[in-house]
Amino acid sequence: MSEGILAPRAGRRLLLRIVKDTAVDRGRLAGAAATLAAVAGIQLLLTWLVKEWLEGPLTGGSFVPVRTLLVKAALATVLLAVAVVLSRYLVASVNQRLLERLRERAVRRVLASRASAVRSRPSGEFVSRVFGDASSLSGFVETLLKRLVGDGLDALGSIAVAFVVEWRLALAAVALVPLLGFLLDRIGRRVRRQGSLAQREAGELHAVFSEQLQGITTIQGYGAQEREAERFAATNARYRGRVLRAELWSAVVLAAVFLVTGTAFLGAIGWGSRLALAKELTPAGLLAFCLFAARTVEPLRRLSEVHAMLQRTLAAAARVYEVVDFGYLEREGGTPLPRPARGSLALEGLRFRHHPDRPLLEGLDLVVAPGETLAVVASSGGGKSTLAAILAGFLPPGDGRVLVDGVDVSAADLRDLRASVRLVEQDPFVFRGTLAENVLFGRPGATRAEVGEALRLAGLSDLVASLPAGIDGSLLEAGRNLSGGQKQRIALARAVLSDPPVLVLDEATSALDSETEGRLLDALSPWLSRRTVIVMAHRLSTVARLPRLVVLDGGRFAGDGPAQSLLEGCPPFRALFAEQVEPVPGLAT
Repeated sequence: MSEGILAPRAGRRLLLRIVKDTAVDRGRLAGAAATLAAVAGIQLLLTWLVKEWLEGPLTGGSFVPVRTLLVKAALATVLLAVAVVLSRYLVASVNQRLLERLRERAVRRVLASRASAVRSRPSGEFVSRVFGDASSLSGFVETLLKRLVGDGLDALGSIAVAFVVEWRLALAAVALVPLLGFLLDRIGRRVRRQGSLAQREAGELHAVFSEQLQGITTIQGYGAQEREAERFAATNARYRGRVLRAELWSAVVLAAVFLVTGTAFLGAIGWGSRLALAKELTPAGLLAFCLFAARTVEPLRRLSEVHAMLQRTLAAAARVYEVVDFGYLEREGGTPLPRPARGSLALEGLRFRHHPDRPLLEGLDLVVAPGETLAVVASSGGGKSTLAAILAGFLPPGDGRVLVDGVDVSAADLRDLRASVRLVEQDPFVFRGTLAENVLFGRPGATRAEVGEALRLAGLSDLVASLPAGIDGSLLEAGRNLSGGQKQRIALARAVLSDPPVLVLDEATSALDSETEGRLLDALSPWLSRRTVIVMAHRLSTVARLPRLVVLDGGRFAGDGPAQSLLEGCPPFRALFAEQVEPVPGLAT
């Protein structure tokens, strides 16, 4: 995701996009605009009543006209109070609905994107954009409506009435508006740049802290607390510097407005005083003009903040929309897999490289019959996990084909493919919630009895018994109150509950000791025998019990057969497990 500064044209397109997204709530938006216009209009009316009071009743010697003006002012005040309440609520409603839609669209986009693309970016960066930057948009509707509509109408109305009172003074004051516009445009570019850089540093700050939370045991284990605290402090200081620079330029915009409007106001007072002394303008008229001219200063000051706020908003919006438009979506549709599924697999000349100059899988050919159990063994980094991800559709095959029940996975419907090929990873994720809810990820409509049976098959009866609420016991975020083996078995229980025709276990029992693993596989054996199973493992005790093993070496298959024959006739296999042979009963050296 890019971090560049928006060009003016890009900024205009982005502003138009935010406006379109805001305009979805047309009724509330219109109501908010109407009530804000009413607030501005009523405030102008109250100021006009002051002019009438100065020029009329005070010179007539009767209290009756004063009473009439007081009644009008009282009614206007009540209407003003009602309009203020309605405007604030409607503006907040439009604003929060905009943020809700943007966050939901961003999250939906991430969840619909390729896992490899999402995982290639820091998780803290996504969190910063979806929540931090989206929250920075919270002032957009207020900026758009309260300032442009409310303050804009207030300023324009005050200027219009000032022209009615004394057009010469008003014309002289308005002559400085082009200068104000020029200053806002020039300084606003710096505000936008500094705002964008501040948002980037905020994302980096989120990413650093998120990484530290995830790696806290490593940090503490290596005594790196102070070093990591200093890394966070350095990033935090850069963020503070960027924010202060943005605020400085925003203050410069504000100062420019005060200078221009203050100069115009003082000039108008000086000229108006001459007109009043020359009897060309009454003192009441001069006071009325000053009241309306003064009313333009505060709205113009707030309007000047609009420009700076808008630049910061655009910088934040650009980062949010980059997530909304995240361009790594998984494909939709495709060839459905046959039903009922048989569970056959075939590799035909499969080649894959993460990097063009680093071959990983080179020309793999393999046929796995329905219901067959097969182990794939290789050295670390030898391509086992990559092959598992390709089978489950998380990575696209490079060259060649991978067929599941005769359908090329490159063209298969991904929902069908993943329902047929269930991948259990070495480091599975456990969600915050109950044990039952975590297992129900496998099949949300399953009964409690089916959940309990899946937990039993996965060897989790002891865990269920240890939780006060049993299968309704709560698990912490990312399974922090679980061992690595318990998390792996929860992932197995999910897979069991989903009842897939093909199961791919990518080091899925690596956190268990050999004895526990053996009991687990024995318990699962009847269930596994009814489906196709691919086991990626590095432990001889795991693969030796399986009838067929294939050996990956240098990206190619170097052996295919039972463990005993591979130990005798496949040097790469023997090299992999040389240190493990002696402890395994029944296998000769």
